[in-house]
Amino acid sequence: MQNINLLPIEYREKEKFSIRRIMLISFFILLAFASVYLYYYLELEIEYRENQLKAMKTELAIWEKIIKEVKDLEKAKKVVEDRINIIEGLIANQSHLSRILGDFSASILDEVWIDNLTFNTNQTFSFTANTFNNYLIAKYMVNLKEEPSFDNIELSYVRKSKIKEEDKDVEIVNFQLSGIFIKPTMDKGK
Repeated sequence: MQNINLLPIEYREKEKFSIRRIMLISFFILLAFASVYLYYYLELEIEYRENQLKAMKTELAIWEKIIKEVKDLEKAKKVVEDRINIIEGLIANQSHLSRILGDFSASILDEVWIDNLTFNTNQTFSFTANTFNNYLIAKYMVNLKEEPSFDNIELSYVRKSKIKEEDKDVEIVNFQLSGIFIKPTMDKGK
C-alpha cells in the first residue's frame, strides 16, 4: 500500500535530502570545476607552446641567416681560391715564358733577325726570320734543337729575295720555323 499525504503543502513534512543526492550534486559540481580548470590549464599550455614556437621560429630565422652567411663566405672563399690558383698559374707561366724568351734570345745568331714570333697556348711557337744563306738557317735550327726548352723544330718554308742596301742588291733568305716549347718540371721542395 501506498501512503498518500492529504495535508496541505504548508504542513507537509519536508523531504529529507538523501546522501545519494548530495553525492551526485557534489560530483557534478566537482566535475564542472575540474572541466573549467582543465580548460584553463590547456589554454595556458597552448599559449606557452605558441610562445615557444614563436621563439623557435625567431631562433631558426637567425640560424638560417647565419647559415646563408656561411654559405656566402664559402662561395667567396672558393672564388678567392680560384683567383689565387689563376694568379699562381699566371706567375708560373710568366716566369716560364720569361725563361723561354731568354733561351730563345740566347739561341739567336747574330746573322739572323726575327720578323714575327708567335707563342700559342698549346705550347707551340712559330716565327719568321731573315738571314743571308741556307747554312745559317741550318745552324740556327741546330742551336734551337740543342736548347732543352725547345723540341720538334721544323722548317715550314724558305724564300729567297733581294733587298737594296747602299745602292747594291743584297740577297736574303726569308724562312719560317715552328716547334714546341717544353715546360720545366717544378720541384715542390724549392
